[in-house]
Amino acid sequence: MAEQPPTSAPAALDGVYQDRLLELADPIVRDGHDVVDPDAEASAVSRACGSRVAIQVRFEGDVVADYGQKVEACALGSAAASAVGAAVVGATVAELRHAAAAMEAMLTRNGPAPGGRFAALSALEPARAFTNRHASILLTFRALEKAFKATGR
Repeated sequence: MAEQPPTSAPAALDGVYQDRLLELADPIVRDGHDVVDPDAEASAVSRACGSRVAIQVRFEGDVVADYGQKVEACALGSAAASAVGAAVVGATVAELRHAAAAMEAMLTRNGPAPGGRFAALSALEPARAFTNRHASILLTFRALEKAFKATGR
């Protein structure tokens, strides 16, 4: 059996910017949605690339009742924000924290992709090798955690 040549950087990038991921990134779910009477507003910025996510969230107990976001991010950050935006309404704070922990483990410790309502985040698995993009991918979860803390959750 012939040895396979190593994957080149351009080929690896092609794997990251696959059609599924790019479709997830455009349009970004809940981008530009304004929440009436939000319980919290929060934002997060990646110092590495300047990507930015600003969110508004309204809770009913520990369940997200409404959510809006404004996303200025690369394709990876946009895809992650869109996947979270599609799943966040109806999710509990505990579910969101679990998804955030799973996403970070997937990126940094080769863990499995988040499951359940957050399974779309699996499209970002090829980005594991691009550690300089992890902060952008996790921005939405960072902003959500700030909102949780601001409201005592």
